[in-house]
Amino acid sequence: MNTAAELIERVHDICAEEFDAKTSIFGLELRRSREEGGHLDYILIPDLTEYRKFSGASAAQRLARVPHFFNPPIQRRARLGQGLHDRGEAAVFAEHRLSETDEAALAVHLPLHAKAHSIAHHRVPAGTCWDVSVRGDIWGLDDMEELYVVLNIGRLELEPGARLIVRGNVFVMICQELIVHEPRADYQIGILPTPHSVDYGAGPFDGTAGSAGADGAAGADGRALRTEQTFLGPRCTETLAPEILNGTPGAGGAPGGRGGHGRNGGMCKLADIAIRSLQGRLTLFAQAGDGGNGGDGGPGGAGGDGGDAAPGPWLVGVGKLPDGTPGAGGPGGAGGDGGAAGSGGIASNIYLNVPEAAVARVSAVSRPSVPGLPGRGGPGGRGGHPGRPADSEARAPAGATGRAGAAGRARPAPWIFVNEHPVAGDGIPAAPANIPPQKETTHG
Repeated sequence: MNTAAELIERVHDICAEEFDAKTSIFGLELRRSREEGGHLDYILIPDLTEYRKFSGASAAQRLARVPHFFNPPIQRRARLGQGLHDRGEAAVFAEHRLSETDEAALAVHLPLHAKAHSIAHHRVPAGTCWDVSVRGDIWGLDDMEELYVVLNIGRLELEPGARLIVRGNVFVMICQELIVHEPRADYQIGILPTPHSVDYGAGPFDGTAGSAGADGAAGADGRALRTEQTFLGPRCTETLAPEILNGTPGAGGAPGGRGGHGRNGGMCKLADIAIRSLQGRLTLFAQAGDGGNGGDGGPGGAGGDGGDAAPGPWLVGVGKLPDGTPGAGGPGGAGGDGGAAGSGGIASNIYLNVPEAAVARVSAVSRPSVPGLPGRGGPGGRGGHPGRPADSEARAPAGATGRAGAAGRARPAPWIFVNEHPVAGDGIPAAPANIPPQKETTHG
C-alpha cells in the first residue's frame, strides 16, 4: 500500500506532467516557463480541433456539460451571429457536432489569435490585480475580432486582496495549485466584459448631447413713410403703402439636435478554468458590461422677437394714417429627442473545475448586465416677444420638449458551473435531488 507521502508525491508528479504537457501544446518552451515571468507569446491556433487540446476539461466533463450548455440565455441568441460562436465553443468545451454550414462560417475566423502564457509560479502582490487580457492591436485587429487567452500555471498565489481578471477574452486557465491568502477581496477571479462595446454602432460609448438649435432672427421694424413738408402740411413722396409701417414677424427657433445613442455593454465571454489544488477560499465573479447612456436632446432655439411698428403720419389730403402693426414673435424651436440607452452586454458560460473536497470553499457570483440611462428630451426654445407697441406682452409659443430616448435592455447573468453543476446565473433550474440546494449564487 502506498504511504501518504508517496501519494502526495504522485499527485505532484501528475500535476507536473500536466503543466509540462500543456506548455508543449501551447507551443511554449518548458525552460522559459520555469523562469521568473514564464514564457508568454502571441500565437495562432489553426483550427478548433487543435484549440480543443488547450482546455483542461476531460472527456467526461465535456459530456456532462451538454445538457445545460445551450441554456435559456444562450438559446435566445441562437439565430444571431453570437449563436454561431456559441456552437463553436460547444464543439470545443462540450460535446457538440458542428454542421457543415457552421464549420464553413467559423472558418472565416481561423486561425484563432491567442495570448499564451505558461508560468511555473506567479505571486500577485497584495491589493493588486493581475489582468491577463489581450487586445487586438497586438495582431493589428480591430476590437470586434474574438480573441483568446490561454494560461498554464503551476502555482498561483494571491496575496491578501489580490485578484486575477480577464476582460472580454475567451479564457482557458489550468492551474495546478491556487493559494488564496486572507483577508480576501470580494472576489479572486473575475470574468469581466470587454472594455468597449461589441455592437456595430459608431461613436463614443455614451451618446453625445444633441446640438442646440439656432435662435430665430428678429423681425424687421416698420419704417416711417418718406414725406416732405408743404405749406399745407406733410405730403408722402413715395407710393403710399401703409404696410411699410408694419413690423415683420420674428423667425422661429431651429429645433435642437437629437442626442446620440448609447452603445451596448461589453461582452463577458466563455471561461474554462481548471484548478487542481485549492488552498483557502475562492470567489469567482462574472458579469457583462453595462450599456452606455443616451445623450440628451439639444435645446430648441429661441424664437426671434417681432419688429416694432412705425407710427402712422398725418398727410395732406389723406389725414391721419393708422399706426403700423407690430410683428409677431417667432415660435421657439422644438427640443431634440434624447438618444436611446445602450443595452447591457451579453454573456457566455463560465466553467470552474476544482477538487470535490474544495467545492465547499468555492463561491460563484453572477450578475446581470444593466442598460444605460436614456437621454432626456431637450427643452423647447422660448417664443419671441411681439414688436412694440403691442396689445399684449405675451410671447409666441415655446417649442415642444423633445421626447426621452428609448430604454435599453438588461441582459441575463452568465451561467456559472462548478464541476459541471449550474450554480449561478439567471434562470438556473432547481438543483437535482442528488445535488445540495444552492443559496442564490453561492456553491457549497
